[in-house]
Amino acid sequence: MKKQRRVSLVGYCLLALVFLVTGAAQLSAQALYGSLYGNVLDATGAAIPGATVTVTDIQKGTQQVVTSGPDGGWRVDRLIPDTYKVKVEAPNFSPTESQPVDVHADSAQKIDLTVGLQAATTTINVTTEAPALKTDKADVATVLDQTTIANVPNFTRNFTNFLLLTPGVQHSSFNIAGPENPQGGIALNSNGSNYGEQGFVLDGTDNRDPVLGIIVINPTLDSIAETKVITQNYDAEFGGAAGGIVNVTTKSGGNDLHGDAFFFRHSDYFYARNPFTQYQADPVSNRFVPSELYSQFGGALSGPIIKDKAFFFLDYQGLRQRLGSTLQQNVPTALLRSTCLASSGNCNLSQYTSQVLYNPVTKTPYSSTPGQIPVSSLSPQAVNLLRLIPAANANGTSTTNNYVASGNGVLNGDQADVRLDHQATQNLHLFGRYDYALFRLTGVPVFGAAGGQGFGLQNTSGLTNTQNQSATAGLDWALSPSLATDLRFGFLSYHVAESKYSGQVSADTLGIPNLNVAADTGGAPTFNFNQGGFSGLGNQGCNCPLLQSEQVFQLVNNWTKTRGNHTIRFGADLRYAKNVRNASDFNRSGQFIFDNSSTGLGGSGGSDVASFLVGYAARFQRFDVFINDQYSYQKRLAFYAQDNWRVTPKLTVNYGVRWDLIFPEAVNGLGHGGFASLEAGGIRVAGANGIGTNGGQRMDYTNLAGRLGIAYQLHPNTVVRAGAGMTYDTVGYFGTLFGSVLSHNLPVQGNEDVNRTGNYAANQYAATLAAPPARPTPFTIPTNGIIPFQDKYAQQFRGDRITLPRVFQYNVAIQQQFGSKTTAEIAYVGNIGDRVYPGETYGYDLNSPSLPTSAAQLAAGNTLRRPYYNRFSGVYQGQVVTCCSSGMTSAQANGRAIYNALQTKVTQHLSNGLSFNANYTWSKAMNYANDAAFAQYKRASWGRNDTNREHIFVLSGVYELPFGRNRMLFSKVNKPVDYVIGGWSLSGQSTWESGRPFTPTYAECASDQDLDTGFASPGTTSLCRPNGNASAFPLSVGSFDTSSHSRRYFTPVAALTTNGAVSGPFSRPQFGQFGNIGRLSMVGPRDFFADASLIKDFPITERVKGQFQFQAFNVFNHAALDIPTATYGRCVDCSAATQSTAGTITSLEPNSTMRRLQFAARLQF
Repeated sequence: MKKQRRVSLVGYCLLALVFLVTGAAQLSAQALYGSLYGNVLDATGAAIPGATVTVTDIQKGTQQVVTSGPDGGWRVDRLIPDTYKVKVEAPNFSPTESQPVDVHADSAQKIDLTVGLQAATTTINVTTEAPALKTDKADVATVLDQTTIANVPNFTRNFTNFLLLTPGVQHSSFNIAGPENPQGGIALNSNGSNYGEQGFVLDGTDNRDPVLGIIVINPTLDSIAETKVITQNYDAEFGGAAGGIVNVTTKSGGNDLHGDAFFFRHSDYFYARNPFTQYQADPVSNRFVPSELYSQFGGALSGPIIKDKAFFFLDYQGLRQRLGSTLQQNVPTALLRSTCLASSGNCNLSQYTSQVLYNPVTKTPYSSTPGQIPVSSLSPQAVNLLRLIPAANANGTSTTNNYVASGNGVLNGDQADVRLDHQATQNLHLFGRYDYALFRLTGVPVFGAAGGQGFGLQNTSGLTNTQNQSATAGLDWALSPSLATDLRFGFLSYHVAESKYSGQVSADTLGIPNLNVAADTGGAPTFNFNQGGFSGLGNQGCNCPLLQSEQVFQLVNNWTKTRGNHTIRFGADLRYAKNVRNASDFNRSGQFIFDNSSTGLGGSGGSDVASFLVGYAARFQRFDVFINDQYSYQKRLAFYAQDNWRVTPKLTVNYGVRWDLIFPEAVNGLGHGGFASLEAGGIRVAGANGIGTNGGQRMDYTNLAGRLGIAYQLHPNTVVRAGAGMTYDTVGYFGTLFGSVLSHNLPVQGNEDVNRTGNYAANQYAATLAAPPARPTPFTIPTNGIIPFQDKYAQQFRGDRITLPRVFQYNVAIQQQFGSKTTAEIAYVGNIGDRVYPGETYGYDLNSPSLPTSAAQLAAGNTLRRPYYNRFSGVYQGQVVTCCSSGMTSAQANGRAIYNALQTKVTQHLSNGLSFNANYTWSKAMNYANDAAFAQYKRASWGRNDTNREHIFVLSGVYELPFGRNRMLFSKVNKPVDYVIGGWSLSGQSTWESGRPFTPTYAECASDQDLDTGFASPGTTSLCRPNGNASAFPLSVGSFDTSSHSRRYFTPVAALTTNGAVSGPFSRPQFGQFGNIGRLSMVGPRDFFADASLIKDFPITERVKGQFQFQAFNVFNHAALDIPTATYGRCVDCSAATQSTAGTITSLEPNSTMRRLQFAARLQF
């Protein structure tokens, strides 16, 4: 019966598709085009039927002609975003022509034209401009026009920076790896959504990477005609994204030849110093600010191929950037170096610990003197690496921030695109566009051969080559005055290859065996220190080697049918995605993690540096790749229909429905994927023993999403709008739905993860530098097709049935127009995500342990308290294997999120040289974190979204100064004077925002619970939190401390030494409990940013002009303070004497800098 029902449903889908393609279907290409509509009236307001309405593209000369209906109404769709004029001709009436009107994609502009009785043959020009109100739909959206994009300051001319001018859009806390995102797409949240849930559309086709969630082609600013950012209640045509749609339309040519050439440049000579990191000169270069040089250059050309028929647009943009950065690192002190590199005696670690150090194997003391280890007991491999680490050069005898270095990476890019348009007939338009982007990135590690953080983009090291491509070809065809169709083909490609820095010391050279055993496992291992004794060594900041190649093929067919007051649209969107990702989520050469436990006793004391020097790691990780020729693919179908119903001239209702059908991800052959299944107790191998190449995951046919919008024009200058609807995210990110989970499980790849046991007994460690685990042999496929779970391999889970994230959206808005150019809008915007991903990053731990109930349980470690500990048992290669004593990552969308906001906006369209956009958002966003509590203690994971700033005000604008000929002031000066005082304009953008939230911690939590003991961790969220009232704790930014290069934000209270102890507004939780202070219940300092640009245009000839730009970013040189992010920074009861960073701010806000200047020149014709 089930099979018959499935066959019937597939047949229904095929029938629907045939219906669409053969012409009975309809949906307008709103992603690409806009519309004009209105009424033809006489002087008394009576309708004029049968009038001829001609809409002309002023730039191209192309025309569309329609006839007004019985009620005088008319409508023209399929208009490329541009400037148009409308002419009306009717018997016995004078021809009447409108003022120029701008048409935007996915928008309909209303123009009512009143004609007078014929008195002459001349055309009457209407002086009244088209209203700026939005009366056709209820989406929450912002249009970024060419004036904004061309003139508002943008330091790297990065298109995605402009998205922050939109109400409800904020920076995400997620950090996209620079080498995988050299195109520079910034991570965003929209209306409380997760990062990665935003859709990007370029000329009507997909522009979103299905694995990383980033924009693939970050379009050049010269190529953009306009951008519409729809944050909520988008039409049924749009879908696949729960966090908004960014719809970009590229420029096309016209009848006149136009072009430009530009050059933008900035360098470290015009950078103000970062007070937290650039307080002393680099000992090598003697520079406070590292050397940096940024040059962006290029140009565009557009014009006719055939007058009034065919047009071209092409542009090129080059980037040559030498990236500079200053890094503060923790390196061995002079005392440690001199004693530990000596040939005899004791290695003195007294600056790192005041306690006795113990042998990890026997748990006997190395010496009765605290902090001493005999040199003879040191690991030769650790000593070899220690010799390569540079000596401390800062901060005296301190163990932290005692090495400061500046350096450079290189980022070169070349990007080009071309677009062709052909108006074959009045009713048939064809176009094609192709974009290509190539980036090359290098970064040298801070410690040279010893590795460490890099000086490359986002402090990465290694070499990266990225090639991204996008192509779109399409047509729109009016089959009759009331029926039109649109067909588009899209292709998207993302390709990145990343490799290690070749100058790092290899494992073999250090004397560490079992690591450099194959071509893809060469180079340096990774060495990390949990307590921060040393900064990371070896391979850092490089997911390498990495090869990722993704393609998306797309076919869209849309139809539009106009019938009376109804504009009915429906269509289909068919996509096929393909991906191969051979990554190094852990270093393929292995990574060693050292903590204090190996050289401590009973879980206390010890030192991560000491554990490294004797060569005993608490954790060992390695990414094993067994198969390299696998790839995955996925089919995605969407069908949608909607009606735009003009109920009355004042009331418009939009309603529609969208059906998303997402097929399970599949792989290209037997053994090329694995599907982790709790039910099977192991990994179902794709294609084995009757298991499908999709791992047996099932479809969900119920993803229907309704949309409703109402717009009512209360008054010619007032409109009220309301909308509600459901939307699904059909792409996911990091493999939640597509791209990495199947191929990142056995038998293809595996995240090898070996931990020491949790009882802190003798001989308990994960690996040694002298003999790390040997690399496993490739996995064989059992006859039943199921590989039992392996305890040392991390599993990645999806549900047995596809679950798409789902968000219900609703809004109410009122918009008022003042004059002809200014509008003000106030809106209530809300979202409820009842099936979304928890947290900002991928996955949560299904096997997170329960809280301890006794001191004995705590001392024994949390392994036995994991819900799936030893729950699975099987036989593999003749041996019984059990699982699972470590984490099990779930990619399921079973979180919840709520967003409520007041969003206001004032927009001034260009008038008297002034245009601006001001918006204010007051919001509250709540969600679940993907922390260690989520699986068993969801309530403890609930709290504020860690990117949510309650208050944000953004102002941006352009003002052409009124000086010079034909202007308000000095209008009659001669040409030489006009050349000097005329042609000046100012532009800028400013942001005022409240602080980011963070979670307070207390120092004693490791004695109370062990799910999260990271009281010293610099993250924004934690389970290591006290009881109390965070709002009662005084927070205030202190003066800058020139000795510690920090600013105090709060003063810690006395230590919470016993359970129930009270200090200030805090108390210590009882044993085995989390504190009741809410997640992210404290707020960091508020921030202010201001950028400004001074622009001078000067004529060269009648058609050629030059332009000079001077831009200042953070023009007031205001230090935008971050939340406390240093080690111990958020600890409310740490001793300021022993943990001096407690309660202090030690860095600038992410994505901010001190003042920087940029200069630019442009030639236009």
